[in-house]
Amino acid sequence: MATTEDSINPDPIRSISHEAFPVDNPVQALLQDHELVRRLADSYMNSDSMEVKKQAATQLLQAIHMHSRLEESAFYPNVREVAPDIIGHFEHDHLKVDELLATLQGMAMDEARFEPMMREMLAAVLSHVQEEENDFFPKLQQANIDMTPIGLEMQAFEANMVHLQAQMSDQGIRR
Repeated sequence: MATTEDSINPDPIRSISHEAFPVDNPVQALLQDHELVRRLADSYMNSDSMEVKKQAATQLLQAIHMHSRLEESAFYPNVREVAPDIIGHFEHDHLKVDELLATLQGMAMDEARFEPMMREMLAAVLSHVQEEENDFFPKLQQANIDMTPIGLEMQAFEANMVHLQAQMSDQGIRR
């Protein structure tokens, strides 16, 4: 993958919600988020350009934060019955990533511990993504659950987050 500035979207929110939310298949929205994170992680990890790394890191922190909130608030509670142990494990993964995320959001990229902490978070996130895709999503598909109500809830949650993010951005508040 090219690691030029062109390969990084200047607005990860637009990347996440550039298409209509697939309410009948919300897993597709999660897979799109996973692909965005993989692409940004690749840009971050494989670039020597500080500008590319800074842009990728900023977008990663924002995208992971939004995706995590979406899963924790709207997705996991609605699919817990399919595999409660797996969901419990995923929630534990999220706690670890959320701690790293909060620390990274409060740091300057030129701090010595930023890079190793970012790499630690990315390793945890990418491992988590792989577990969701390989272990849980197939179980969810086999469970034959009507995903539309879950998708509608996720769509509304994401729309509210995007709206709040826009308001905070307009007010100059960084999250």
